Order: sequence, then structure tokens, then C-alpha cells
Amino acid sequence: MNRLAVRIAKEMVDREKELKVSTLKIGGANVVDAGVKAPGSFEAGLLVSKICLGGLAEVSTTSYEIRDYVVPAVEVSTDHPVEACMASQLAGWRIKVGRFFANGSGPARALARKPKKLFEKIGYSESSDEAVLVLETESYPDEEVVKHVSEQIGVEPKNLYLVLVSPSSVTGSVQVSARIVETGIFKLDAIGFDIKTIKYGFGVCPVAPVHTDALKMAGRTNDMLLYGGITYYTVEDLGDDELKKIIEKVPSSSSKDYGKSFTELVAQYGWDFLYKVDPLVFAPAVVVVNNATTGSSFKAGKINYEILEKALGF
Repeated sequence: MNRLAVRIAKEMVDREKELKVSTLKIGGANVVDAGVKAPGSFEAGLLVSKICLGGLAEVSTTSYEIRDYVVPAVEVSTDHPVEACMASQLAGWRIKVGRFFANGSGPARALARKPKKLFEKIGYSESSDEAVLVLETESYPDEEVVKHVSEQIGVEPKNLYLVLVSPSSVTGSVQVSARIVETGIFKLDAIGFDIKTIKYGFGVCPVAPVHTDALKMAGRTNDMLLYGGITYYTVEDLGDDELKKIIEKVPSSSSKDYGKSFTELVAQYGWDFLYKVDPLVFAPAVVVVNNATTGSSFKAGKINYEILEKALGF
């Protein structure tokens, strides 16, 4: 995945002006600012999303209907859902060096094996002499951060690409919506489902309009996933009875905290909103699962248009 993602990172460097990103060197590493000081773009968001997914998924723009109008959305498709979403895209590496903090996504996680228990569960590993890490942050890393990441993954800084995105940028908003397939797999894993049976993943999610406040953007982007995100999975080696029981537990509507707009919760709790709600609410709005072993399909959940409209600012 690192080799596939490096190609995409190099493409971003080559298309710097077109994508409205900037590139620089920090501590010998190749840094791509895709939305911290640079403005970023929708197209940059698609490429960052592909990097997050380890180059093992297609990410494109589409439209999303909300009552009588349409908004932009992203569409994600992958034949390697567990590797792309859990071994790469999951923001599973919290990087804190001095005053710098960022959530790390992307295939460099597979080299650092962050978190270790997850990689042991899914049985994935890889080695590479080049790597890419996406950092969700509001600031630039310094040489100490580069050194820390380089040592953790065993890759020389000159072969390391760090892609920076701010949650309050258009790039950041796009790449969060592109986590729709991962969101469903994460929930399935949380409720005890064997995610290794998932062979294909597909999802569509509206993209939240940009706000300069990172906290409000966190609320908006969560609302897009939880109240508008739609996923489809193909699974194998399961019985229909087992699948029927678990599918009802997957959508966000199965949580006791369903119906609370995160756009409003952030105004009430600040960043503590992440810890004051049921963690099982973090899931797609709609989940469809096809059992390739029996040919049956099951659906659960619903789109909440009222909350989507509030989150979109209408």
C-alpha cells in the first residue's frame, strides 16, 4: 500500500498549483500541505482520500439528493476493504511530539503497526523503504516529528511523504466523507463481527460545507457520515441467520444517542462531545449487506434529512 500511495503523493507534488496545495521539505521529509496554510481543493481531497486508503480504492465525486436539491458527495469503492480501511485509512495513530499533535492515517500505519492489536487481528503486515502518512492537524510538524515518524516506521526521511490536512479545509471535509466505508467496518468490528469475511465495500456520503471553525467542522462532518452516509458490503462464509441478527446493530440509528445533531452538540460540549455520546452512534446512516454465500441481502438504517439540512446550514 505504501508504494501505491507514494505514487499518488508524487502526483500531488507534480500538480501542486492545479490542486492548490504547497510542497516543502521538513527534516528531509517531503511535506504536502493540502489544507493547513494552503487552500487545498476538492480534487486534492479525493487524492488524499486515495492515499488514506492505501491506493486500494477508487474515490470519486457524485451528487446526493436531499429533498428537492442536490449537494456534492463522494463515492468510495474497494475490493480490499479490510486492508484499505482498517490497515490504512483508520485514524489509528495519535502522534504527539512536544506541542505538536495529529491523528495519523494512511499506509505508514501498517509499517508502525498502530494499533498493534488491530494488525494482529486482521493479520496484515508489509515492508517498504518508502511511506506516506496523512496528518489531520492545524499546524506544521517540525524536525522532531519527522524524526519520530521515521524511526517508528523504519523509513528514511527522504523517502517519507507527510500529507497535511486541516479539518476546516475543503480537502479535510472531502477526506472525512470518504471514510464512509471505514466507518461501517469499524462499527462491525466494535460489535464483534468478523470483518475478515468482508470482501467488498462501497459507500456514498455527502460532503460538509466548509466552516473556518475546526470544531464546528467536526460536528458537520460527523453528521454527514452518521445521518447521510450509505454503505454496501459483500460478505462470505456466513449464514443468513447470523447476518440478520447483526445487521440491525450496525447503523447509527441503533444507538441510544441517535438523533442528536453533532453540529449542535459541539456548541454545547466543545471537543468533549466525542466522550459524552454513545460511541456506537459513530456508524453509517444506512447499511446494506449482501451475503455472497447464500445470495441474500439485508438492509438496516435510514437517512435523516432533517439533521442533514441543519448540518449543511440550510
